[in-house]
Amino acid sequence: MQTVLDDDTWDACQDIRQRQRKLGMVCAVLLAVALLCLVDGLQGLMRSGATVLELLPEKSAALSGPLTIKNPVTKDIEVSFTPSNAPLSFTLEGFFAGYWFGNGMWRGIVAAQSEAEPGEYHMRVAFRGAAASTFQNYTVIVRADAVDMRTHSTSFAHRLTGFNPFALAVGFVGLALLVGVGVYRQGSMIIRTLVRLGCGEIVRVQQEKDGLRLWCLLYGSRPPYEGTVCAVMTTEGSVLAHARAGTAAKGSLQLFIPDHDRAQKEPAYTQDEISFAVRPGCLVCLRPPCSQSPPAPAS
Repeated sequence: MQTVLDDDTWDACQDIRQRQRKLGMVCAVLLAVALLCLVDGLQGLMRSGATVLELLPEKSAALSGPLTIKNPVTKDIEVSFTPSNAPLSFTLEGFFAGYWFGNGMWRGIVAAQSEAEPGEYHMRVAFRGAAASTFQNYTVIVRADAVDMRTHSTSFAHRLTGFNPFALAVGFVGLALLVGVGVYRQGSMIIRTLVRLGCGEIVRVQQEKDGLRLWCLLYGSRPPYEGTVCAVMTTEGSVLAHARAGTAAKGSLQLFIPDHDRAQKEPAYTQDEISFAVRPGCLVCLRPPCSQSPPAPAS
């Protein structure tokens, strides 16, 4: 079949497939790393606990929790630290409805002062008039510096790279999306090249009692007439079998390879070898390849 198709165009199609395959592998690796970073970050949160907050001197972090009374005002919330002279401060930002079920929530900022000594402190959030059982207790750990925080991190990715694992996950997903654009562009180039070669790609193979039924994509090309004999090839251009065109619908064409035709027309292969070799990804030559545009006349 390679003697029928234009060699340069065929080689170009193979190069595009190789680039698409390599870019697809890179995209898969990036997504896998992003997933690992996400899992690592989640397990780090589970190990440290939702009530543990780590800070550096002169740094702050947002904190939120549920309301334990209805329609509170700013003076109803009471925040205390243990010890009482802890170098920490709390600033209430306000009240809001929860994101999931609409329950009332409070939100504030916990900050460590510049002279804060490394150590473990405790913070209690209570509402005036609420029962003691509704008090919310948090542990605030002040680290000496970024190196100390990285060393004691419960996230492996944070200890290894120094970056937040969730930020790493977002970054790797962004890179995967960029590479995915390249995969899409290479796929579009493959489709245009296959149309130029007069080929369609097999997307489904079904073994039947008297032969193989195939479905191939037409990529917008006009389907051959029913009963037309079409060559079935590997992506390298080797002919595996000949199939008869059937009906076309929704951009795909059905073809059929009878068992007796396989034995007669492809003596180099057994029926089992052909059945195994013809798979999704193989090509069907639907028509002669498009002629290449002649070179522009020299001036």
